[in-house]
Amino acid sequence: MVGLLQIGVLSHNEERFLSGLRTILIFSSIVVVLIAFTVGLFIARQALRPIERVIRATDQIEKGSDLSVRIPAIGPKDEIGRLVSTLNVMLARLELAYNELEEAYKAQRRFVSDASHELRTPLTTIRGNIDLLERMWEKVRASNRNESNGEWLPLDSDRWEMSKEAMSDISAEAKRMSTLVNDLLALARADAGYTMEKEPLELMPLTEEVVRRAQLLPRTAEWRVGDLSAMRGVTVTANANYLQQLLFIFIENAFKYTQEGVVELSAVRREGQIGFVVQDTGIGMNPDEIPHIFDRFYRADESRGVTVGTGLGLSIAKWIIDEHKGSVEVTTREGDGTKFTIWLPITLPDTSPSTIIEGTDEIEE
Repeated sequence: MVGLLQIGVLSHNEERFLSGLRTILIFSSIVVVLIAFTVGLFIARQALRPIERVIRATDQIEKGSDLSVRIPAIGPKDEIGRLVSTLNVMLARLELAYNELEEAYKAQRRFVSDASHELRTPLTTIRGNIDLLERMWEKVRASNRNESNGEWLPLDSDRWEMSKEAMSDISAEAKRMSTLVNDLLALARADAGYTMEKEPLELMPLTEEVVRRAQLLPRTAEWRVGDLSAMRGVTVTANANYLQQLLFIFIENAFKYTQEGVVELSAVRREGQIGFVVQDTGIGMNPDEIPHIFDRFYRADESRGVTVGTGLGLSIAKWIIDEHKGSVEVTTREGDGTKFTIWLPITLPDTSPSTIIEGTDEIEE
């Protein structure tokens, strides 16, 4: 060994410098990231602002009923500008198609309403003439009775039977067409946005009148009146004529599908609502058919060709229920009959019309 040299140097300053540099780099990196994030967010908001404007405009168009509103085209004709232009063209075509459909729908409603009005007069005339002919033939037949033995003359008897059968068919078809025309007229009013005139109405007198008149309806089932005490002192905001029509629709429908058994009308009450219960022991329905029974011209498959009707009664009933802010519940099973419960909101003396509960259609199996 030639020699040994040892040197000692203090590195405290260098360590402090490196530590400070590390701290500076860390904080500088955080600051740079924050600045980049802020600038990027600002740039992104600026870039997406046209899209936000498009979203606001489309929301306004969706919530409103005016399809003539257009998205304002502001800015350069870039991708966003082309998107706005395409949406405006699409809205213009939708507005044109909607207006054409609306005009066609109005024309259809006018046609149904006008046709219903025009058909009612000749049908009434036909029915009146049929009744007149029946009375005339009764007089002719009475005048041709053989006074010695009280028998009818053979020729007149044959002519009478044939004429009576023809007049009976014409009268039945005229009555069916009259019912159809009246139903179509009611639905045309509903489609045209007809608003019923409603007033506070006591239910008990109206229900008693319906019960009395229901006894006179053609039927083969037994007519029963259940417990109606729930509607004593109950007042609803309703149209008396349409409310009676509503009850008769369900009662006649129950008679139609109950050849043997019982049809009963009763009343129930729950929170703020009164319910008419029309229950029968007829043929019932398949539960799968319940969602369709209020469709126009719909009748259960089991009843096609067995019972007569237009298939519009329950559609009219549904419209009347909706106009009265009510709801309907259906309970049925094939062979076990059907129960309809029509709920109407009760009008209390201290309740304003704006606080009436709006019901929804409820379907129960």
